[in-house]
Amino acid sequence: MERVAALVEKLTNQLADKADKSQLKQTAVQLLAALSESDQFNNLPNNVSVMIPGGNEEVTDVIAKVIDSPITEQQTVEVRIPNLPKLEPVETFIPASMPVEINEVVTNTELQEKLALEPIKDLKAAIGVNDKFQFTATLFNGDEKAFEMAVKSINGFKIYAEAQFWIKSNLREQNKWDETAEVVKAFDLLVKRRFA
Repeated sequence: MERVAALVEKLTNQLADKADKSQLKQTAVQLLAALSESDQFNNLPNNVSVMIPGGNEEVTDVIAKVIDSPITEQQTVEVRIPNLPKLEPVETFIPASMPVEINEVVTNTELQEKLALEPIKDLKAAIGVNDKFQFTATLFNGDEKAFEMAVKSINGFKIYAEAQFWIKSNLREQNKWDETAEVVKAFDLLVKRRFA
């Protein structure tokens, strides 16, 4: 109801300010839509008569322009409020054969495998924010500077064998990485992609 009142006030102000026809029509359409959404106005008849007083000639002239007909001293104007259908919520149909979670479908697809082996030029740029936090917390015991230095060092190597030897001798042994952990495998894959 507040929206309807605000639109009525807006329309009144537009009439007083002599707004152009398109603005008045737009506000009137918004008002009709707001009225049709309100349960209070769903049972109104389609024909509504509006009495326009002849005393205020400026307002009368603007309304006359909107409805494209001259207005005499006092004239009844018929305004049609369309019956808009009530929209029902749409129910989504999920067949029983379709899994509910998309992650169950997209596990080991060809695209995923190709992207996993796609070469990367800069290891630091290839590591996303979430991976960075996970690698820092899990592999570098929360030491962000150690993570940044390790990535910078790995980016500086020319071949994979050098980087692999350095990682094994410096990172794996110092930080006691579990070779079977998914985080370690993900980090190794990124390093491999850096030198692919």
